[in-house]
Amino acid sequence: MAKKKSSSKHISTNNTHIMLKKGIVIYALLVFIMFVLVSVTWFTVHQFIASRAINDRHAQIVNIYDSLKLDGSYRVAKFDVFGDKRVYSWDHSRTYASSVEYGHNDTPQNTAADLKAKIEAAGFTPAGTAYEGSTNPQYYYLNSKGNYIRVTVTSAFVQNSITYGTFSNDDPMINHKDEAPTYVTIKVNLDDNNE
Repeated sequence: MAKKKSSSKHISTNNTHIMLKKGIVIYALLVFIMFVLVSVTWFTVHQFIASRAINDRHAQIVNIYDSLKLDGSYRVAKFDVFGDKRVYSWDHSRTYASSVEYGHNDTPQNTAADLKAKIEAAGFTPAGTAYEGSTNPQYYYLNSKGNYIRVTVTSAFVQNSITYGTFSNDDPMINHKDEAPTYVTIKVNLDDNNE
């Protein structure tokens, strides 16, 4: 009678098989470590470049405000200067402007004239107006780099009426549009004049 062969396979291992298995594991581990290192390096470089761009934009905006050489008669009421490029969610061609709001103890008309002289001395030229003759006219300025300054001058009476809702039909705000003191908003945008 012939002997039956066993259906199970005999797996033999030798030093070469063990070395190959260890080599594949080490190779896979090295590939994974290299992938992690490249990813971390790319992320770090990307963050550094983005941070540098934000810092450069912030410095440009601060330099524009500094170039206006506003004296102590302009008292800062609100400060919102940032370097990151904040794009409108509903219109990606428009960006938000940095903004500083001031109080100035003079009439809106005199304040607008003073600011115009300071802005032009800083290298900006008039680029338009809006709401002239109203209670809060706006003046736009542009420099050779394509940076915009937008100035709004409003009497403190009108600003307070808008802020606190103290409107009166008996005494319309337009009657107080040229009264001192003045509330000033100066917006700086490196990209556009859409705000």
